[in-house]
Amino acid sequence: MLGNMHLPTLRDEHAMLSQGVIVHGTILSTWMDSTNWMEVILWACLALVGISFLRALMAYNRNSSRPIDWPVVRMLPGLLMNAQNLYEWLTILLIETGGNFQFWGPWFTNINYYVTADPRNVEHVLRLNFHNYPKGPNFTDIFRDLLGNGIFNADNELWQLQRKASSLQMKSRLCKEFTDETIIVSVNKKLLPILHHFCGTATPIDLQDLMLRFTFDTMCNVGFGMDVGCLSHDLPSIPFASAFEHALDCTMLRFFLPPTWWKTLKFLQIGKENGMPASIQAVNHFLDDIISTRRRELQGDACPNSNADLLSCFMRLEEHSRDDKFLKDMSINFLLAGRDTSALALSWFFWLVATHPHVEEKIIEEMNQVFGSSAKPSLTRDTLHQLTYLHANLSEVLRLYPLVPIDVKHVMEDDVLPDGNCVKKGNRLTYSMYSMGRMQSIRGPDCTSFRPERTCLGKDMAYFLMKAVASMLLLHFKVNLVPGHKVVSKVSITLYIRNGLLVTLEPHKTKLPE
Repeated sequence: MLGNMHLPTLRDEHAMLSQGVIVHGTILSTWMDSTNWMEVILWACLALVGISFLRALMAYNRNSSRPIDWPVVRMLPGLLMNAQNLYEWLTILLIETGGNFQFWGPWFTNINYYVTADPRNVEHVLRLNFHNYPKGPNFTDIFRDLLGNGIFNADNELWQLQRKASSLQMKSRLCKEFTDETIIVSVNKKLLPILHHFCGTATPIDLQDLMLRFTFDTMCNVGFGMDVGCLSHDLPSIPFASAFEHALDCTMLRFFLPPTWWKTLKFLQIGKENGMPASIQAVNHFLDDIISTRRRELQGDACPNSNADLLSCFMRLEEHSRDDKFLKDMSINFLLAGRDTSALALSWFFWLVATHPHVEEKIIEEMNQVFGSSAKPSLTRDTLHQLTYLHANLSEVLRLYPLVPIDVKHVMEDDVLPDGNCVKKGNRLTYSMYSMGRMQSIRGPDCTSFRPERTCLGKDMAYFLMKAVASMLLLHFKVNLVPGHKVVSKVSITLYIRNGLLVTLEPHKTKLPE
């Protein structure tokens, strides 16, 4: 019978291939011409094995947050796939891996991270072996265009010097009194009027945008003694604020790319890098004008201590009075810290309070007890200090939504961490404060719940500002979330709400002091 069978010719094989009879896919005819049937079967088997292996990997990956370690690109695809929900993904990943995970970047990029949420490791990095874990050259390169050598981009002795100098100035009686007065005036004369303007209308407002405008105005007053006018009723676009925002976005994008990639984009002026030089120039021009103006004012001022803003305080120091680079770097770092931290914490606070009505009732009850029957509640350090439940709420917000959700350190020398793992010189260590606040092993079984009864200590000026804003807003207004508006975090240097916080305001229904 075999002798009567028709054996396929080369033409028959090509016809069968075109119909998908032999194998699925495309095989070049020139390759087929030089290949016998045994080789075809061998390659087909290898292809099936490869496909089965990939399907097994993908099936495993669906049941795990652990990224696949591919050849060449290694774990980068997994990171990119989860970039929009980075903090949540890292949290699930760290829970699955017991709090520590090694991330491998593409070959030849040296972007390898040891990711941890182990409190022992964090204490080791930030306190016990602090000098072995600076920000490192990659970090400082990314942020140098915007932050210069300011405190958020400085390491070792330079960081310690700036921290000491800033702390001394911020704690001075003159600076503290000026800061308190500026915050109180800004709340009563700027924030409350614009909120009353929108109150009772059906038009949604972005409360996060209002908080950012408020803190930007306030920090410019505290830091430079200048009102930039962000918080007027028409919500104007301020060139300096827009340039600052664009520079932040571009800087954050660099953070997720290998150094050679973002430096190439910068050189070619592609994407956000195209507008980066103009943004940095606008920021520098604004600060140069302020510094030169303030220097002239101080030189001609018969009472040199009348200017109590932070810039003026530094310019009175002999070692910094003529160092424009230091003054400019200090100013922009102060603005970044003061604007984003308080505004974003307040935004998350109002969202959480709006979704937990019983918490709002307890806050209002406490404020009525503290402020009494005064028609105009007195905002002072003493009265705000008495708002202990409000303070606990803000602390709980910062636990769930830390303002700097992840931090990256450079490993100077090989080291063994308290968890027993070794980190190599030149690699990077990342710890996730966002994840640490959501892990049962650290915070207990109710770690994802908003429970203000927990206690936490905070920073002086930031809490003063946040409590002043929160108390006055909740006393006067009921904050209603816009139905259907999704509130999720944005991957950025600080923890923004991705699409803002859309709300409507109405006069508070709770009986206020007469």
